Amino acid sequence: MASTRGVRNQIFATGVMNLINLSHGAALGWVSPYLPILMSPDQDLLATGPVTVEQGSWIGSILCLGALFGAFVYGYLVEKFGIKRTLQALVIPHSAFWIITYLATSVHQLYLARFLAGLSGGGIIVVFPLFIADISDKKIRGILGSFLALTSNGGFLLMYVIGDVLSYHTVALTMLALPLLFTVLMCFVPDTPQTCLKKGRTAEAERSFMFYRGIRTQAEKTSALRQEFDNMEKFIEHNSGQNSRVTLADFKSREAKLGIFIGVFLMFINQFCGIFAILTYAATIFAGVGSTLSPNTSAIIMGTIQIVGTLSSFVFVDLAGRKVLLIISTFGTGLGLFVLAVFNWLTVNMSTHWIQDYSWFPIVSLSATVYLFSIGLCSIPFFVLPELLPQKICNAGNTLSMVSITIFAFISLKIFPIMVEVINIYGVLGLYAGISFAGVAVITFIVPETKGKNLISPQSV
Repeated sequence: MASTRGVRNQIFATGVMNLINLSHGAALGWVSPYLPILMSPDQDLLATGPVTVEQGSWIGSILCLGALFGAFVYGYLVEKFGIKRTLQALVIPHSAFWIITYLATSVHQLYLARFLAGLSGGGIIVVFPLFIADISDKKIRGILGSFLALTSNGGFLLMYVIGDVLSYHTVALTMLALPLLFTVLMCFVPDTPQTCLKKGRTAEAERSFMFYRGIRTQAEKTSALRQEFDNMEKFIEHNSGQNSRVTLADFKSREAKLGIFIGVFLMFINQFCGIFAILTYAATIFAGVGSTLSPNTSAIIMGTIQIVGTLSSFVFVDLAGRKVLLIISTFGTGLGLFVLAVFNWLTVNMSTHWIQDYSWFPIVSLSATVYLFSIGLCSIPFFVLPELLPQKICNAGNTLSMVSITIFAFISLKIFPIMVEVINIYGVLGLYAGISFAGVAVITFIVPETKGKNLISPQSV
């Protein structure tokens, strides 16, 4: 187990890594305040004219196509160059997003910018869980894994706030500060011990191990810590000594098939419970569900609640366990969306005056729903897969799972504006609620508890 100093070092490294994720979260939330501006007949930002509904759906969703491509690219880079260098490479397409957004004069240039933002996003969701699995003590692995959701949600909230006060061009320049800070601070974060061992850099691996376990000198190394490093070294050597090439046969074991099914299924529920689409089009949603608050103010309130929910998951994820939180979170998300769908249906189809007295209900209901989503379903799917899969196919299986979420996210974001026009907001919310309830049943009977699982056990070596 890591010392207090080691825990601090793990938190520091995780915090630095998540600076780029904070900026990516802001890129995701950028659509909410600025798409309505771009769609306004009075906009003078694009020479191609106001953005249409169809073009707006592409601006919102093409990011996911970039993430699909990025998941493959960064999955390959992890195997080729290791985790730290791959993390540092994220800054290139991400910075390009903000630069092109600033310079864009046509909707097609915005498509390119959003695609590049997705490219770095695909890398984030592939590499971050592997980094956390490599460096973290098992007692705080869930907390560190939840940082991914916390900083992404923080980015949404940051964009909701500054998007309400800063101009289109100013926000793009301002956001370049985060990838710059990430680049500087990553110089002080060691690569993971596992990466160093795989590359044959044993001395560097030992220094990295000492950093993440809070050991300053060899004299501080206890026999338990020496044994932990020896197990890690033997584990890497054992895997290297076998046929290291991942083949189709490696995916045929029951453990592998079940792990991949669970990973892909959780990504499906994560997206088709609808919260990501609602957050992306937040201002538009609040304009249509009957809230009397301004759309941007409603989005800011909801974003704040999402942060509170993610912070709550820090407390519960390693206390209650992954499975219990997933069940509570998924059921609560479905119930909240169902209730909001009923309210919106009444608003649209009933002329009763009493409904007007409850105009506060949409923001309260949706904020509670986002809170429940954030305590489990928002973050757990992204770090639970390395706890389920055999080590040999962990990277490949993780990449496959993350590729699936980019496809689900693209479909969800692309069809959301169209579904709202066809079946109204209440129809869309009701559909998402039904998917969430179905997800509860699958999680209850299929997903195992992985709290406290050793990722490198004596049996593995």
